[in-house]
Amino acid sequence: MNFPRLTFPLTVDFGDTEYWIREQGPFKYGAAVTAFFIGEDIGPVSNDGIPLMHKLEHQLQTFGSHLQPYAREREIDAATFLCPEGQAVGCSVCFAFHPTDGCTGIMTERYTFSSLHDFLFVELGKSILRGNAPRQCRLCGRWFLHEQGDRAMYCERIAPGEESKTCREAGARAVFEKKIQDEDTWKLYKRAYKKYYARYMKGNMSEADFKAWATQAAADRDAAIEQITPEIDAALKAQIIEQLREKLNRQ
Repeated sequence: MNFPRLTFPLTVDFGDTEYWIREQGPFKYGAAVTAFFIGEDIGPVSNDGIPLMHKLEHQLQTFGSHLQPYAREREIDAATFLCPEGQAVGCSVCFAFHPTDGCTGIMTERYTFSSLHDFLFVELGKSILRGNAPRQCRLCGRWFLHEQGDRAMYCERIAPGEESKTCREAGARAVFEKKIQDEDTWKLYKRAYKKYYARYMKGNMSEADFKAWATQAAADRDAAIEQITPEIDAALKAQIIEQLREKLNRQ
């Protein structure tokens, strides 16, 4: 991420969607904490930084658990959740206009921090308020910045054991393969897709016909998946699977 190294006292202008550190920025909310989690030297700490990281992880799990920041689930600490004042930090706050290109500036909250600890606690809290949070990659275990609306569980670094494929690419493929292995509907769909794609590649099926088939096949597959619930009886499930087989091979 290459977050800049900070010196203190530190002045930060927090806007609605991004923030500035003196004249540097804008930065995304959560960028600083994520950089700290992955081991970047972004500022002075009183020790090796591990205790501070654990405290930030604790805050993240307590107040950001709805953002699923962890590859593993942890229980929420009730004491911290019910008495957040115990985690209060010290800083000064005022309102200010931050200069931006092409206008006089935008209204921001200007904070002055005396330590990296205080800045990271505030940055983390503001990022959670906006739906952002550091997240651990479910493949390599390293942290990356999860932004609001992003459902990715994998980072975009090169995956372990791969030369060029990212964790996001490798993880998505693994999920797809698991679906194919676990669900009869996906097995049928994959076999049918291979058959019709081979027809298209051999010139026995036009591109337009293949695309039309693929679109309808995906819709039929998804409709069958929605009908097959954990409570469905075996006879009805077999009937739905057979109907899907007929639809996928209708041409």
